[in-house]
Amino acid sequence: MNKELLRNYYHRFCRWQQAVPHYANRHEGDVQHCYNCDNDFSGNFCPICGQRAEVGRVGWKSIKDNVAILWGMDSRSLGYTLLQLLGRPGYLVRDYISGRRQVSFPPVKMLVIVCLFVVIVESVFHVKNDVIGLKFDIQEVDDIIAWINSQKSWATLFLQCFYILPTWLVFRYAPGYPRHTLPEGFFLQVFMSVLSLLSTLFIGYWNDDLDLALWIIYMYITYRQLFGYGWWGTLWRLAVLLQMAVTTMLVAGAIVEYVYDNNDICDALLSILIVLTPAVLLTAVILYVTHRINKRTYRNNKEKLSNL
Repeated sequence: MNKELLRNYYHRFCRWQQAVPHYANRHEGDVQHCYNCDNDFSGNFCPICGQRAEVGRVGWKSIKDNVAILWGMDSRSLGYTLLQLLGRPGYLVRDYISGRRQVSFPPVKMLVIVCLFVVIVESVFHVKNDVIGLKFDIQEVDDIIAWINSQKSWATLFLQCFYILPTWLVFRYAPGYPRHTLPEGFFLQVFMSVLSLLSTLFIGYWNDDLDLALWIIYMYITYRQLFGYGWWGTLWRLAVLLQMAVTTMLVAGAIVEYVYDNNDICDALLSILIVLTPAVLLTAVILYVTHRINKRTYRNNKEKLSNL
Protein backbone atom coordinates (compact mmCIF):
# COMPACT_ATOMS: atom_id res chain seq x y z
CA MET A 1 0.00 0.00 0.00
CA ASN A 2 1.59 3.30 -1.09
CA LYS A 3 2.01 6.36 1.09
CA GLU A 4 -0.42 8.48 -0.93
CA LEU A 5 -3.25 6.01 -0.35
CA LEU A 6 -2.49 5.87 3.36
CA ARG A 7 -2.44 9.67 3.50
CA ASN A 8 -5.84 9.82 1.81
CA TYR A 9 -7.30 7.32 4.29
CA TYR A 10 -5.87 9.34 7.17
CA HIS A 11 -7.34 12.62 5.87
CA ARG A 12 -10.74 10.95 5.40
CA PHE A 13 -10.56 9.65 8.96
CA CYS A 14 -9.72 13.14 10.26
CA ARG A 15 -12.65 14.64 8.33
CA TRP A 16 -14.94 11.99 9.82
CA GLN A 17 -13.69 12.83 13.33
CA GLN A 18 -14.36 16.55 12.96
CA ALA A 19 -17.63 16.29 11.01
CA VAL A 20 -20.62 18.21 12.38
CA PRO A 21 -23.79 16.07 12.73
CA HIS A 22 -26.42 16.66 10.04
CA TYR A 23 -30.12 15.89 10.42
CA ALA A 24 -32.44 15.57 7.44
CA ASN A 25 -36.07 16.68 7.56
CA ARG A 26 -37.77 13.61 6.11
CA HIS A 27 -41.22 15.25 6.19
CA GLU A 28 -40.37 18.71 4.86
CA GLY A 29 -43.41 20.27 3.21
CA ASP A 30 -45.79 17.53 4.45
CA VAL A 31 -48.45 18.28 7.04
CA GLN A 32 -48.39 15.68 9.84
CA HIS A 33 -50.98 15.04 12.54
CA CYS A 34 -49.88 14.36 16.11
CA TYR A 35 -52.04 11.68 17.74
CA ASN A 36 -50.79 12.70 21.17
CA CYS A 37 -51.84 16.39 21.29
CA ASP A 38 -53.91 16.70 18.06
CA ASN A 39 -51.56 19.31 16.64
CA ASP A 40 -50.90 19.62 12.89
CA PHE A 41 -47.26 20.32 12.07
CA SER A 42 -44.50 19.97 9.46
CA GLY A 43 -41.28 18.17 10.32
CA ASN A 44 -39.97 15.04 12.01
CA PHE A 45 -41.32 15.84 15.50
CA CYS A 46 -44.34 17.61 16.94
CA PRO A 47 -43.20 21.05 18.25
CA ILE A 48 -45.78 20.92 21.08
CA CYS A 49 -45.17 17.53 22.73
CA GLY A 50 -42.13 16.16 20.85
CA GLN A 51 -43.74 12.97 19.54
CA ARG A 52 -42.39 11.50 16.30
CA ALA A 53 -44.20 12.12 13.05
CA GLU A 54 -44.26 8.39 12.22
CA VAL A 55 -46.23 7.41 15.34
CA GLY A 56 -49.59 5.86 14.52
CA ARG A 57 -51.49 2.76 15.58
CA VAL A 58 -49.67 0.08 17.54
CA GLY A 59 -48.24 -2.67 15.33
CA TRP A 60 -45.34 -5.08 15.12
CA LYS A 61 -42.98 -2.18 14.44
CA SER A 62 -44.05 -0.62 17.77
CA ILE A 63 -42.90 -3.75 19.62
CA LYS A 64 -39.56 -3.71 17.81
CA ASP A 65 -39.03 0.02 18.48
CA ASN A 66 -39.80 -0.30 22.20
CA VAL A 67 -37.42 -3.24 22.62
CA ALA A 68 -34.75 -1.31 20.69
CA ILE A 69 -35.19 1.74 22.95
CA LEU A 70 -34.82 -0.46 26.06
CA TRP A 71 -31.39 -1.71 24.90
CA GLY A 72 -30.18 1.53 23.39
CA MET A 73 -30.71 0.64 19.74
CA ASP A 74 -33.06 3.46 18.75
CA SER A 75 -32.16 6.62 16.82
CA ARG A 76 -29.33 7.44 19.25
CA SER A 77 -27.88 3.95 19.01
CA LEU A 78 -25.66 2.71 21.82
CA GLY A 79 -23.45 0.88 19.33
CA TYR A 80 -23.08 3.98 17.15
CA THR A 81 -22.18 6.12 20.18
CA LEU A 82 -19.58 3.61 21.37
CA LEU A 83 -18.05 3.61 17.89
CA GLN A 84 -17.93 7.41 17.99
CA LEU A 85 -16.42 7.31 21.47
CA LEU A 86 -13.65 4.97 20.37
CA GLY A 87 -12.92 6.81 17.10
CA ARG A 88 -13.43 10.49 18.01
CA PRO A 89 -13.77 10.72 21.81
CA GLY A 90 -12.89 14.39 22.30
CA TYR A 91 -15.06 15.63 19.42
CA LEU A 92 -18.02 13.55 20.64
CA VAL A 93 -17.70 14.99 24.16
CA ARG A 94 -17.44 18.52 22.75
CA ASP A 95 -20.57 17.98 20.63
CA TYR A 96 -22.49 16.75 23.67
CA ILE A 97 -21.48 19.38 26.22
CA SER A 98 -21.84 22.23 23.70
CA GLY A 99 -25.54 21.42 23.21
CA ARG A 100 -25.73 18.72 20.52
CA ARG A 101 -27.41 16.17 22.81
CA GLN A 102 -28.91 14.08 20.02
CA VAL A 103 -25.48 12.99 18.74
CA SER A 104 -24.99 10.68 21.70
CA PHE A 105 -26.78 7.96 23.58
CA PRO A 106 -27.50 9.32 27.12
CA PRO A 107 -24.06 9.03 28.77
CA VAL A 108 -25.09 7.97 32.30
CA LYS A 109 -27.45 5.33 30.90
CA MET A 110 -24.66 4.21 28.56
CA LEU A 111 -22.30 3.82 31.54
CA VAL A 112 -24.79 1.57 33.37
CA ILE A 113 -25.46 -0.62 30.29
CA VAL A 114 -21.74 -1.03 29.49
CA CYS A 115 -21.06 -1.91 33.13
CA LEU A 116 -23.86 -4.49 33.04
CA PHE A 117 -22.26 -6.06 29.97
CA VAL A 118 -18.87 -6.09 31.74
CA VAL A 119 -20.41 -7.88 34.75
CA ILE A 120 -22.00 -10.47 32.43
CA VAL A 121 -18.64 -11.08 30.72
CA GLU A 122 -16.98 -11.55 34.12
CA SER A 123 -19.66 -14.03 35.20
CA VAL A 124 -19.57 -16.07 31.99
CA PHE A 125 -15.80 -16.23 31.50
CA HIS A 126 -14.88 -16.20 35.23
CA VAL A 127 -12.51 -13.25 34.88
CA LYS A 128 -12.15 -10.31 37.21
CA ASN A 129 -10.64 -6.85 37.12
CA ASP A 130 -11.17 -4.79 40.27
CA VAL A 131 -11.67 -1.05 40.16
CA ILE A 132 -9.40 -0.81 43.22
CA GLY A 133 -6.95 -3.69 43.58
CA LEU A 134 -5.41 -2.61 46.91
CA LYS A 135 -5.57 -4.34 50.30
CA PHE A 136 -5.00 -2.41 53.54
CA ASP A 137 -5.38 -5.24 56.10
CA ILE A 138 -7.97 -3.09 57.85
CA GLN A 139 -11.33 -4.81 57.87
CA GLU A 140 -13.46 -1.68 57.51
CA VAL A 141 -11.37 -0.28 54.65
CA ASP A 142 -11.23 -3.64 52.84
CA ASP A 143 -15.03 -3.94 53.17
CA ILE A 144 -15.43 -0.52 51.53
CA ILE A 145 -13.08 -1.54 48.70
CA ALA A 146 -14.97 -4.84 48.21
CA TRP A 147 -18.26 -2.92 47.94
CA ILE A 148 -16.69 -0.46 45.47
CA ASN A 149 -15.46 -3.35 43.30
CA SER A 150 -18.98 -4.82 43.29
CA GLN A 151 -20.40 -1.53 41.92
CA LYS A 152 -18.21 -1.06 38.86
CA SER A 153 -20.12 1.65 37.05
CA TRP A 154 -20.57 3.99 40.00
CA ALA A 155 -17.13 3.18 41.44
CA THR A 156 -15.45 3.95 38.12
CA LEU A 157 -17.39 7.21 37.88
CA PHE A 158 -16.50 8.04 41.50
CA LEU A 159 -12.78 7.67 40.80
CA GLN A 160 -13.10 9.64 37.58
CA CYS A 161 -14.72 12.47 39.54
CA PHE A 162 -11.30 13.15 41.06
CA TYR A 163 -10.37 14.53 37.61
CA ILE A 164 -13.24 17.06 37.40
CA LEU A 165 -11.72 19.88 39.44
CA PRO A 166 -8.15 19.46 38.09
CA THR A 167 -9.53 19.45 34.53
CA TRP A 168 -11.41 22.68 35.17
CA LEU A 169 -8.37 24.33 36.77
CA VAL A 170 -5.88 23.24 34.11
CA PHE A 171 -7.96 23.45 30.90
CA ARG A 172 -10.46 26.28 31.53
CA TYR A 173 -8.56 28.67 29.22
CA ALA A 174 -8.26 26.12 26.42
CA PRO A 175 -8.50 27.52 22.86
CA GLY A 176 -10.74 24.71 21.62
CA TYR A 177 -13.31 24.97 24.42
CA PRO A 178 -12.63 27.98 26.70
CA ARG A 179 -16.03 27.93 28.44
CA HIS A 180 -15.42 24.64 30.26
CA THR A 181 -17.42 24.33 33.52
CA LEU A 182 -17.55 21.86 36.40
CA PRO A 183 -20.92 20.31 35.34
CA GLU A 184 -19.49 19.79 31.84
CA GLY A 185 -16.50 18.18 33.54
CA PHE A 186 -18.86 15.68 35.16
CA PHE A 187 -20.22 14.55 31.79
CA LEU A 188 -16.69 14.45 30.39
CA GLN A 189 -15.76 12.00 33.15
CA VAL A 190 -18.91 9.92 32.50
CA PHE A 191 -17.69 9.41 28.93
CA MET A 192 -14.19 8.69 30.24
CA SER A 193 -15.66 6.11 32.64
CA VAL A 194 -17.25 4.32 29.68
CA LEU A 195 -13.88 4.35 27.91
CA SER A 196 -12.26 2.94 31.06
CA LEU A 197 -14.75 0.06 31.17
CA LEU A 198 -14.26 -0.63 27.45
CA SER A 199 -10.50 -0.69 27.97
CA THR A 200 -10.97 -3.17 30.82
CA LEU A 201 -13.28 -5.26 28.67
CA PHE A 202 -10.87 -5.56 25.73
CA ILE A 203 -7.48 -5.58 27.47
CA GLY A 204 -7.69 -5.24 31.26
CA TYR A 205 -8.52 -8.87 31.98
CA TRP A 206 -5.35 -10.03 30.25
CA ASN A 207 -2.75 -7.30 30.80
CA ASP A 208 -3.11 -4.54 33.42
CA ASP A 209 -0.04 -2.61 32.25
CA LEU A 210 -1.27 -2.48 28.65
CA ASP A 211 -4.70 -1.49 29.91
CA LEU A 212 -3.21 1.44 31.85
CA ALA A 213 -1.11 2.51 28.84
CA LEU A 214 -4.16 2.42 26.54
CA TRP A 215 -6.17 4.40 29.09
CA ILE A 216 -3.54 7.18 29.27
CA ILE A 217 -3.31 7.30 25.45
CA TYR A 218 -7.10 7.64 25.17
CA MET A 219 -7.08 10.31 27.85
CA TYR A 220 -4.48 12.24 25.88
CA ILE A 221 -6.44 11.90 22.61
CA THR A 222 -9.71 12.95 24.26
CA TYR A 223 -8.27 16.02 25.96
CA ARG A 224 -6.40 17.11 22.85
CA GLN A 225 -9.47 16.82 20.61
CA LEU A 226 -11.75 18.48 23.16
CA PHE A 227 -9.59 21.40 24.30
CA GLY A 228 -7.60 22.10 21.14
CA TYR A 229 -4.03 22.34 22.48
CA GLY A 230 -1.10 20.95 20.48
CA TRP A 231 0.58 17.67 21.31
CA TRP A 232 3.08 19.21 23.77
CA GLY A 233 0.57 21.63 25.35
CA THR A 234 -1.84 18.75 25.95
CA LEU A 235 0.90 16.43 27.22
CA TRP A 236 2.27 18.62 30.00
CA ARG A 237 -1.16 19.81 31.07
CA LEU A 238 -2.36 16.21 31.24
CA ALA A 239 0.69 15.34 33.36
CA VAL A 240 -0.22 18.19 35.77
CA LEU A 241 -3.84 17.02 35.86
CA LEU A 242 -2.84 13.43 36.64
CA GLN A 243 -0.46 14.58 39.36
CA MET A 244 -3.21 16.65 41.00
CA ALA A 245 -5.78 13.85 40.77
CA VAL A 246 -3.41 11.21 42.16
CA THR A 247 -2.44 13.52 45.04
CA THR A 248 -6.12 14.04 45.87
CA MET A 249 -6.71 10.28 45.82
CA LEU A 250 -3.71 9.74 48.10
CA VAL A 251 -5.02 12.35 50.53
CA ALA A 252 -8.46 10.72 50.57
CA GLY A 253 -6.97 7.23 50.97
CA ALA A 254 -4.63 8.36 53.73
CA ILE A 255 -7.49 9.99 55.63
CA VAL A 256 -9.58 6.81 55.46
CA GLU A 257 -6.68 4.57 56.46
CA TYR A 258 -5.49 6.74 59.36
CA VAL A 259 -8.99 7.32 60.70
CA TYR A 260 -9.71 3.58 60.79
CA ASP A 261 -6.21 2.61 61.94
CA ASN A 262 -5.89 5.18 64.73
CA ASN A 263 -8.25 5.75 67.61
CA ASP A 264 -7.06 9.32 68.09
CA ILE A 265 -8.41 11.47 65.25
CA CYS A 266 -6.03 14.33 66.08
CA ASP A 267 -2.97 12.07 65.79
CA ALA A 268 -4.32 10.73 62.50
CA LEU A 269 -4.79 14.21 61.03
CA LEU A 270 -1.33 15.28 62.26
CA SER A 271 0.25 12.26 60.54
CA ILE A 272 -1.62 13.07 57.35
CA LEU A 273 -0.37 16.67 57.39
CA ILE A 274 3.24 15.58 57.95
CA VAL A 275 3.19 12.98 55.17
CA LEU A 276 1.17 14.79 52.52
CA THR A 277 2.01 18.48 53.04
CA PRO A 278 4.96 18.39 50.56
CA ALA A 279 2.76 16.80 47.89
CA VAL A 280 -0.01 19.36 48.47
CA LEU A 281 2.45 22.28 48.34
CA LEU A 282 3.99 20.91 45.14
CA THR A 283 0.52 20.63 43.63
CA ALA A 284 -0.27 24.23 44.60
CA VAL A 285 2.94 25.53 43.01
CA ILE A 286 2.34 23.53 39.80
CA LEU A 287 -1.26 24.75 39.69
CA TYR A 288 -0.23 28.39 40.09
CA VAL A 289 2.37 28.16 37.33
CA THR A 290 -0.10 26.35 35.06
CA HIS A 291 -2.76 28.98 35.74
CA ARG A 292 -0.40 31.81 34.79
CA ILE A 293 0.69 30.05 31.59
CA ASN A 294 -2.89 29.20 30.60
CA LYS A 295 -4.14 32.73 31.24
CA ARG A 296 -1.31 34.31 29.25
CA THR A 297 -1.84 31.86 26.37
CA TYR A 298 -5.58 32.57 26.38
CA ARG A 299 -4.97 36.34 26.36
CA ASN A 300 -2.49 36.07 23.47
CA ASN A 301 -4.89 33.93 21.42
CA LYS A 302 -7.69 36.40 22.09
CA GLU A 303 -5.52 39.31 20.92
CA LYS A 304 -4.56 37.44 17.74
CA LEU A 305 -8.22 36.77 16.92
CA SER A 306 -9.16 40.41 17.53
CA ASN A 307 -6.42 41.56 15.12
CA LEU A 308 -7.66 39.37 12.27
